[in-house]
Amino acid sequence: MKILAITLAIMTALAGCLPKADRSTSLNLNPPTNWSTPTFASIDANVTYWTKGFGDANLTALVREAWANSPDLSGTSRMVEMAREQAVMSGADRLPQAGLGISGTRSKRNLVGFLPGKNVSFTSENYGLNMNISWELDLWGKLSDSRKVAETTWEASVEDYRAARLSLAGQVAKAWYSAIAGRRQVELAYETEQSHAKNAFYIAKRFERGLANALDHNLAQATLASTRANQVRQKRQLDLATRTLQTLLGRHPDGNATLPSDLAEPQKAPPIAPPTQTLEQRPDLRAKRLQMKAAGLEKTIARKNLLPSLSLTGGPGSRSQEFNDLLDQQFRIWSVTGNLMQPVFQGGRLRANIRRTEAARLASIDSYKAAALKAFWEVETTLAAESLLKEEETHLKEAAKAALTAADLSWERYQRGLEGIFATLESRRRAFEAESRLLSLRRERLLNRIDLHLALGDEALPDNP
Repeated sequence: MKILAITLAIMTALAGCLPKADRSTSLNLNPPTNWSTPTFASIDANVTYWTKGFGDANLTALVREAWANSPDLSGTSRMVEMAREQAVMSGADRLPQAGLGISGTRSKRNLVGFLPGKNVSFTSENYGLNMNISWELDLWGKLSDSRKVAETTWEASVEDYRAARLSLAGQVAKAWYSAIAGRRQVELAYETEQSHAKNAFYIAKRFERGLANALDHNLAQATLASTRANQVRQKRQLDLATRTLQTLLGRHPDGNATLPSDLAEPQKAPPIAPPTQTLEQRPDLRAKRLQMKAAGLEKTIARKNLLPSLSLTGGPGSRSQEFNDLLDQQFRIWSVTGNLMQPVFQGGRLRANIRRTEAARLASIDSYKAAALKAFWEVETTLAAESLLKEEETHLKEAAKAALTAADLSWERYQRGLEGIFATLESRRRAFEAESRLLSLRRERLLNRIDLHLALGDEALPDNP
């Protein structure tokens, strides 16, 4: 008992020599109470998941297909499983470790000179059955902290998986609407090519009859060739968008897909959470916070490595020269050994590890600050773009309508000899550009709405259909 009391006194004194934990670092985020851009007045409270807010049943089906078939997402889920089993393994260190062993020895010895003129030998056997038990007592909570680190890392991996699912849903939605917009661009380019071909044919006939000059003829042919080149470029972009979508869905990217005839219109705006709630809502930021927690525990463990460790080994068993006696109570044995180990000299390794874990803790805090600042930027920019894109679309609709009317009038004036071919072709080109820009802007509005949902951390779909 005296030895135990002395040991405890020494260990208590050593515990008092530990460096104090550094709690001076704070996040200092100071998030604003509201976003700088006014939030939307109309909110559809019935829409819980953002993919359903587009009113596109195809989109929700595609997102579920991507979640089921994406190898990248499947690989992320395997990382979650690995982290979970690592947590189980870390928890096992706090419990006694036991192993059962059986051994047997048979030996022969020769006794030379024991009897004159004779060689004397004898054989012996020895058998043992042992239960080997070892247990490191968690005096300072170091093993408990290691288990908490593993559990926290597991929780962070779960949040990373949720962030990966949300990101994949966003990529699928963007690829889907990009493919639809690409198809409409191809159709628009074809309609424009047909219009220019008709005009070029008319001018060529006039040129053959001497009613149009070579300049008009060549300008019409150049415009037609340029329009056809643009049509091929639009087909190439559609092919890329389609194959990208198929790859995200886990399909073979053969470039064949059934697409709707037109883009969906953005539905009512989503509920806009305040900045502080957004920090709690986004899975990537939740993962960062858990990583900060794990880094803090790692430093605590590094500090506790300066303290002595106490372990017990031993266990019951049996020894006998006869194998059949190993289970006999008369041959039972047991042993218990205690081991107290205090680090004395490690070449500065333990202190360096404390400094290393502190640097890792501060790095995790900086990483969270950077991620939070980026999240604020994403929400602010997409919120501002919502109203600006809508206003831009209004002007582009007017421009497209006016440009189309101007192109028709210019062609009529050219046929009557009141206007040159250059102005006529230029009017047609501007009409095409206005319609193409309007289509691109409609796509951009949809993609910005998707980015807004991702920035807010809104859920895409429920886990189960």
